[in-house]
Amino acid sequence: MSQNPNSGSLKTNKRRHVDSLSSDEDVSQDVANSWPRFIVISSSDGNPLKLNPFAVSKGIQSVCGEVKNVTHLRNGSLLVECARRQQSVNLLGLQQFVNTQVVVSVHKSLNSCRGIVRDRAKCLSDMTEDEIAAALTHQGVTSVKRFTRKQYNNVIKTNTYLFTFRLSAIPTSIKAGYFNIGVEVYIPNPLRCFKCQQFGHGANTCTRNIVCLRCSGAHENPECTNDIKCANCDGPHLASSKSCPKFEYQSTLLKIKHTNNISFSEAKKFLPNPSQNPTVSYSAALSSVPVPKVTTKSISCQTDISWVTDQRVTLGDTPMPPPSQTSSSASQTEMPTQGPSDPTSEPTSEQEVETVNQKKKKKKQLKKQARTLQHLEVPQPLDPTVTVHNPFDPLDMDVTPSHPVHGSDHSTRPRSPVEPP
Repeated sequence: MSQNPNSGSLKTNKRRHVDSLSSDEDVSQDVANSWPRFIVISSSDGNPLKLNPFAVSKGIQSVCGEVKNVTHLRNGSLLVECARRQQSVNLLGLQQFVNTQVVVSVHKSLNSCRGIVRDRAKCLSDMTEDEIAAALTHQGVTSVKRFTRKQYNNVIKTNTYLFTFRLSAIPTSIKAGYFNIGVEVYIPNPLRCFKCQQFGHGANTCTRNIVCLRCSGAHENPECTNDIKCANCDGPHLASSKSCPKFEYQSTLLKIKHTNNISFSEAKKFLPNPSQNPTVSYSAALSSVPVPKVTTKSISCQTDISWVTDQRVTLGDTPMPPPSQTSSSASQTEMPTQGPSDPTSEPTSEQEVETVNQKKKKKKQLKKQARTLQHLEVPQPLDPTVTVHNPFDPLDMDVTPSHPVHGSDHSTRPRSPVEPP
């Protein structure tokens, strides 16, 4: 029986074909589910679109239905945020919109995201930026930038890269061959205009007047010697200082925006704006947010000290008077009083009324002290004499003292004569 020599090679060819598809032509799930959500509609001649909002809403609904949002850009174009993939496909195929020739394109920055990749294993150090981007195209990578640093006038390439993805959210990791490398969120610095020194735009699109970087004056002079004054917060620092409260506010907004993957307007809702007092830092502005006050209500308690407003007298607050004073104070409280307390005699001036009130308060205090001291027993001095009670009777025997060991030979006890046997 003859064997087919191509049987084993056919299996290996099939296996190689499957491996090549899985490694090279396979596209990640994130890239397969990604589609351009932000579409720009602009006129073909470059002029702004002069359309009323009712005509715009009717034209978009007739093409793709209800979308998430439509905004008017500065250059006169329309920015449409789609809710489904088919809506972006329909809009990208437009050539005429409300009887106007238009050009539809994908927004350059809103449909992409950037992340930081730290190559600690140095598996990408021998490749160029274009080679890395071409090898990771099936994972949604469009461009790669490698960071550098200067040391002793020498440019040194680091192992940190900035990756740009054609995705709405950055992936958790990328696979470079057999290595899985994590991707971190990239938080850029606030964009500051070099012309008006304000944040949020660049000098190419600025329409404001020129402002000095040093003194915030209406001039552009790199050799300015005036007093330093910030153009954003009027503080004693340059407009480019990172200690400026406006710079800290913008940095925090960008961190919230990129970390939570939300818009800039939504990030402002999570952060108080310290525009009322620009000299206060962000932490101070956050601490100055009013806190609702908690109302307290005093509750009677059986202890001697319950609240600060308690008027009861405790034994630790007032010294204990001797027994003679307690008896006299008690007797004074029992004696009837005369004068202002008599109903027939009424005070005629404010001073007399005050004196009467003071006397009443003193009497009440004396009564309270007497009540607290009624149950106390005054310690009496101890008797120095000690009495001993012996329950036993005296012994019926004579006890004579023993002879002294050292002393004279005279004895008090008579001795009987010794008789011979």
